[in-house]
Amino acid sequence: MDDETYARELFAILTRPLDPDEPRDAYGTGADRIDRYGGFGTELVVTSVAAVPGPYGSRLEVGFRLEGPEGHDLPRTGTFHLPLAAEWREAQGYGAPSTYAPAVARATERAVGEHARRRRTAGRTVPLDRTEQHALLLEVLGGPSSVRQVAPDRFVLSRAGRERWVVVVTPEQWEQFLVRHGTHRASLSEHVEELLAAGSSDDRDEFLVFWEGDLVKSVREELPPVSGSVRGLLRAIERGPVPGAAWFAYTPVAPDRDA
Repeated sequence: MDDETYARELFAILTRPLDPDEPRDAYGTGADRIDRYGGFGTELVVTSVAAVPGPYGSRLEVGFRLEGPEGHDLPRTGTFHLPLAAEWREAQGYGAPSTYAPAVARATERAVGEHARRRRTAGRTVPLDRTEQHALLLEVLGGPSSVRQVAPDRFVLSRAGRERWVVVVTPEQWEQFLVRHGTHRASLSEHVEELLAAGSSDDRDEFLVFWEGDLVKSVREELPPVSGSVRGLLRAIERGPVPGAAWFAYTPVAPDRDA
């Protein structure tokens, strides 16, 4: 499927009104797996989806509009971009527009807050010079890991004597990260540690790369990033529920075999 057709089909999915009789869960999620609990499709609507050129191949340009009341320093309209190149779609598992649509809907909700955040942080600077920023980077990446810098923009993190992750971030990108998250070392360390701990050991997200102003996990160094966690989730959805499986918020009590 070419990029333009893919974008048109995505737009149709994202703007489709749910049939009143369509089954949905408590969060307003129908068969398309788009979560409407936060007002997507009613208070927040997608106005356009187009395939446009980008620095890493084609990308989606998504337009949105807020239909709710004024206030809260939120933009009424805006646009943002997401990856679209066919190679990336195949690597991420978004072969069909229906598989990408739920992620695009979530990204649209995040984009509203991101637009507001950029307005608040416009003109903000980091009160550290580049030498101090680099020292802070090594402290934050160190934490429970041992860190080894192998290039100006490449750091290898090891745990229990085994190399686990590669962090790829330039000094300029790290400064952007600090503008976004601040310079409080404990908070930064907690953020990075939570990021490294997210997902499962089967995700193979062995890289931390800089993308859209933040560090994100990826299975590869090349951009755009490819999330192993998302890829695994899509595979699980494709397989369907496991017969006899159940989710418990606690350890289930084993039956009394002597009873």
